[in-house]
Amino acid sequence: MTKLLFICTGNICRSPMAEFYMKDLVRRADVAGDFAIASAATSSEELGNPVYPPVMRLLNREGLDGSCKRARQISSADYDDYDLLIGMDEYNLVNMRRAFGGDPEDKLHLLLDYTGESRSIADPWYTRDFQAAWADIALGCRALLGRLTDSTVIDLKGAERREELFARIYDVIGGQSWYGHNLDALWDVLTGEPHRGERFLLALPREDDEVYAYALRIRGLFAEAGALCGG
Repeated sequence: MTKLLFICTGNICRSPMAEFYMKDLVRRADVAGDFAIASAATSSEELGNPVYPPVMRLLNREGLDGSCKRARQISSADYDDYDLLIGMDEYNLVNMRRAFGGDPEDKLHLLLDYTGESRSIADPWYTRDFQAAWADIALGCRALLGRLTDSTVIDLKGAERREELFARIYDVIGGQSWYGHNLDALWDVLTGEPHRGERFLLALPREDDEVYAYALRIRGLFAEAGALCGG
């Protein structure tokens, strides 16, 4: 099991976003049993406080429940307890290294390092742009999960029609405009060049979404093509 700790300044905005999105992502990708996921703060300013209300509203819109979360501060023991400790900005990393006495095992990273951008995620407490922070965090979590599973992660959540499922897939894997929005066309893509042998991890839509049953068929096709990682 891989243990992940997401860390921001107060543990009421960015790191809870990452915690609950990642928990939802691995559940919908059917690999939740391979991960333990939590979040914490570098500072003591918000200890015991719930998720910041604008963030809670955003989580609720995404179908996620963060009501049980209370902010906690990192401790020196976290370094041994977790495999990766992932900060949101450079200030977090500075304070993490101070709290852990350095990083002898190379466990401390920025979330967006996994996207290849290696930049900070702006704190929405100050910017008030919670949607931008959410977009960066979701991007980083997908890239992190892909790195940990040696796969390309495709999140199908939010797709409302079959065509959108295929469009989401082709967008992630670099599909061409002539690819058809049907299972036969997808089979040809997965078993042909350049994607033959590539591994994908599909995070399905929510079970109550109309396209859920069809997304299951798509995941079955990935499995038949030998392209599915996990699940």
